[in-house]
Amino acid sequence: MAKTIQVDGLALIRCCTVGGALADVGYTINGVEITEQIFTEDVKGDENGGDPGPPIDVQYLGEKHIIRMTMTKYDESELNKIRAGIAGGTAGTIGTSGTLYFQGSVSWRLLIQTTNRPRNYNNVIFREPKEINKGTLHSKAIVVAEAFYGSGGVIYNSTTS
Repeated sequence: MAKTIQVDGLALIRCCTVGGALADVGYTINGVEITEQIFTEDVKGDENGGDPGPPIDVQYLGEKHIIRMTMTKYDESELNKIRAGIAGGTAGTIGTSGTLYFQGSVSWRLLIQTTNRPRNYNNVIFREPKEINKGTLHSKAIVVAEAFYGSGGVIYNSTTS
């Protein structure tokens, strides 16, 4: 396969609560940074000296994606939905302590809609701090999402509707 320069195109961030309609949150500056993190566990065994020795195998335990977005053009009302902390909550109001995101259906859907290779995450939470600068210069909103696998073990697909 030929090596080519990869350009996904303009990144529009779209988001909604579980079962809700997608809404445009904003456009990124310099795209979206995605870290695909896998989780593993060393399997120890007497063949290699037990606990102090190297593993005899490594077990795969799943993965999550960390998605960092910096936006300079965004819809404040849609960003406030993310600021709420729990899908369907209200920005500035603390949610109910102990709420389960996935079982309680208070996670989000996040679509990174690009011309080439969009990514649609169906099971996202925004648990990292949200950063917004206030002042005379244009504001930047920095939002970090964590995506987990949903039904069928799929962490993302290319659905845009």
